[in-house]
Amino acid sequence: MNDHDRMQHDDDYLWDRSGPVDADIARLERLLRGYGHADARRRARAPLHRPGRMRRSWGIALAAAAVLACCAVAIGLWYRQRLQWEAGRPWQVVAQGGDVRIDGRGVTPRAQLGIGGVLETGDDAAARLSAAGIGDIALGEGSRLRLVETRTGRHRVQLQQGRLWARVWAPPGQFGVGLHGMDVLDLGCEFLVDADARGNGTLTVLSGWVQVDNLWREVLVPQDTRVRLRGARLAGTPYDIRASAGFVAALDAIDARDGQVPAEGVEVRRLIASSRPRDAISLLSLLQAYPWLADGPMFERMAQLLPEVPASRAAWAANREAQLDAWRHALPYPRIKQWWTQWPDALPLRNRKMEAWLRDAARG
Repeated sequence: MNDHDRMQHDDDYLWDRSGPVDADIARLERLLRGYGHADARRRARAPLHRPGRMRRSWGIALAAAAVLACCAVAIGLWYRQRLQWEAGRPWQVVAQGGDVRIDGRGVTPRAQLGIGGVLETGDDAAARLSAAGIGDIALGEGSRLRLVETRTGRHRVQLQQGRLWARVWAPPGQFGVGLHGMDVLDLGCEFLVDADARGNGTLTVLSGWVQVDNLWREVLVPQDTRVRLRGARLAGTPYDIRASAGFVAALDAIDARDGQVPAEGVEVRRLIASSRPRDAISLLSLLQAYPWLADGPMFERMAQLLPEVPASRAAWAANREAQLDAWRHALPYPRIKQWWTQWPDALPLRNRKMEAWLRDAARG
């Protein structure tokens, strides 16, 4: 074999691996083996989840589950602690400016309001209270508030007159405000009360629901609505805070007669003529309190305001409560039993916003 043939034979390994193995080439092959075409096919056929990767994935999942569990436990403990309150423990009071007194004496930086104590604010004055850990209360000028009861699960104050703002995050009924002739019960919400010494005034609900209760009946007031307070008489019918002046005037005329108006009378026709979709809450409340009004055009107007709900006079005659429930569930308000979804009410609120509401928003 001549030199040319010998060199060609030696190079055959590079082409078909038939020649002798060169040590340097073999070393390069070992170094580059993981990047070869054949290994790429083997990797493509290999399982996507190797045991090591699976163990790491399970570890991450378990760690995430442990963090979520710890968060849930912490939230549960915080929630229980929030609702716990020793019976009779006084509430902390902070003067926001002006003449603020407790039982006739000026408040101090660490002032507290105990059971039976009366908090008063003079002209251009305001005060804020920590409501037993479940929320905050504030009083506007010219107000007088008495702490009636405070313990775990039940907190009651009496607004003898003035303007009150409350922001509470707790199960329904734990916090209540007594007025002359009625009670205002928090159902997990934020609201404003503006009332005189005889209980006349307005209630405005900013989130959630409020229940107005007296010996005559109960009125449920959802967020973004307002209701007239009339002392020992029946509370008015809730209406949207953006309702027109004509609609509110017609509603007041019906409420002034406690609903004792003809189903096709002038008051009802004026109300219907001024109604808009957002006024459905008022028509629904009237039909629930005074069913005979369905004999007139109010029934048809209610069906027009909520067209997605099937409605007929036959269905009304067969099962009035079912028709009312169907309309009620179509209204754009949160559910009373889901008070906990109003979680923003548990967050701190800037004093400036609260003071603006006390000054303006409660005026009907």
